Amino acid sequence: MSWRWLALPSLLLILLLVPSVAAYIGVSGDFYAHTYRVPVGGSISGSTVLISNPSNETIRVRMIYQINPPTDLLRVKFSENEFTLRPGESRLIYVTLSASQNCPPGNYTVIVGGEEIRNVGNESIAVPSGALKARVTVTGASAVVSVRAVDVNGKPVPAHVVLLALPSGYKVESSDTGSLKAIVAPGEYKAEAYLAGHLLNSTGFTVSANQQKSVTLIVRTVYFLDFYALPAKNSEGKVGYIYIDATLKNLFSPLKNATVVLKVIYNGRPFESVTVSSIPLLPLGNTEVRYNYIPKGGWKAGTYGFQVLLYSNGRLYASTSLKYIKVTGKMVGARSTPVSAGRRSTLDVYTVVLVGVALLGLAGLIILRRKSPISIASAEIKDGKLRVVLENRSDKDALLLHLRVLALPGRIEVLDVKNPRLATGGRRVEGKGRVALEVIDRDGSIREALESGGIIVRVETNMGAAEKKILP
Repeated sequence: MSWRWLALPSLLLILLLVPSVAAYIGVSGDFYAHTYRVPVGGSISGSTVLISNPSNETIRVRMIYQINPPTDLLRVKFSENEFTLRPGESRLIYVTLSASQNCPPGNYTVIVGGEEIRNVGNESIAVPSGALKARVTVTGASAVVSVRAVDVNGKPVPAHVVLLALPSGYKVESSDTGSLKAIVAPGEYKAEAYLAGHLLNSTGFTVSANQQKSVTLIVRTVYFLDFYALPAKNSEGKVGYIYIDATLKNLFSPLKNATVVLKVIYNGRPFESVTVSSIPLLPLGNTEVRYNYIPKGGWKAGTYGFQVLLYSNGRLYASTSLKYIKVTGKMVGARSTPVSAGRRSTLDVYTVVLVGVALLGLAGLIILRRKSPISIASAEIKDGKLRVVLENRSDKDALLLHLRVLALPGRIEVLDVKNPRLATGGRRVEGKGRVALEVIDRDGSIREALESGGIIVRVETNMGAAEKKILP
C-alpha cells in the first residue's frame, strides 16, 4: 500500500497534543490550519506539508497518515510517498483528501507526517518523527463547480486556475489548462486565475446541494505595468510639457492593431484624446510608450488629469489610473514642441535636459552594475515563502525597488514585485547591514519553477542590483 498507519499509542498522544514535533525530521506547512469539507465522491488537493532535514546527515523519509475514527473510505494521497533529503534540504509535499461514494458522512481527524527510515544491520526500521493534525468533515450532499478562464473576446486562456474554499481559503482544486471541474461540498468558494504568476481575476460565489455551477473568469492578459506623468520645467519654473511614460505588459499572445491613447481632462471635464502610438502587433513582454504632451491652445492654470488607454481593433483592453498635475499661474508661459516616438520635432531646452538626465541615469546604472555594493547572501523557499537575505557593503543606505524571479533556462519572468518590503517592514537597506525580504508563494509558481529547472532571484535597488541562482 502507498500509505502507512501511525503506530505506538504514546507517539499518537504526542501528535494529538502538539501540531508539529520534530526529532530528526522537521514538519510544517498549512495542512493543520484548516477544517476541510469533502463531499462523498469528491476530493481536495491543495494543502501542503513541508518536510525538512535539519540534521547533518542524509536521511530517507516515508510519508504516513492516520484517520480517526479509522476508515478505508476516506483516503490520503501524497504527491511523493518516499524520498531522500540531504542535510538542510526540504521537500514540499501536496496532500489530497478523497472520500469514496459510500464513505460515511461525519467528522474525522486526519494526521499526516513523516517517518525516517533507518538501516540497522540488515533491517530497515521506521522512526516516526513529526506530524500535523487537521479536522475533516465528510458531507453527504455535493455540488459540481466548473471554472474556465477566457480573454475579453471569449477565447480560452491557458491560465492557472484555482478553486478555494471560503472562509478558510484552502485550495480545493487547481489546473494549468485554463479550466477545471470539481465535486465540492455545498458552501462558499472563490475562483482565481493566474498567468505568469500574476493574479488576473477572481470571483466569489456560493453553491448549494446538487447544483451545477459554471464560473467564467474574464482575464485581461495585457495591462499597464507602470505609468508616469511628470512636468518638464525650465529654470524659471515654467512648464513646457508633461512627460508621459507607460509600460505595457503582454502575458499571453501578440495583440493585433494595438492603439495607445492618452486621455486628458481639465478641471474635472474631458479635454482631449491623443493617439500616442499605433502598434500593428503588440509583442509579448514589456513595451514602453513615451510621449511629451502639450495641450492644444497652450497651458492654462488649473488641474490636468492624464490616463493612458490601450485599444485593439477598437476594443478597450487596458487602462491606467488617472494622474493629476496642478498647473499654477506662475507655471504658465513657456513655449516648447511636443515630442513622441515616430515623430520629428524641434529640440528645445526641455528635451535637452531630459536627454541629459537620461544619459546620466544610464551612466549611473552602468557604474552601479559594475560596482554594486548590494549582494544576495542567501535565497531559499521555505514554508511556502521565498526568503532573500540582502547585504549592503556600502556605508550609505539603499532603497529597494524591485524583486524579480526568473525561471531557468529561458529566464522567463515568474514574479515581479515593485517596491518590495522587508520582513520587518519598510524598504530601506541600512549601510553595512543585512536585511531579509519575504514573498509568499501563493500559487506555488516559484516552487514549481525551481523544481522544473531552477530560478534566478534578482533584487534591484537605487544603488545597484544583485542576482542569485537557485538550482533544484
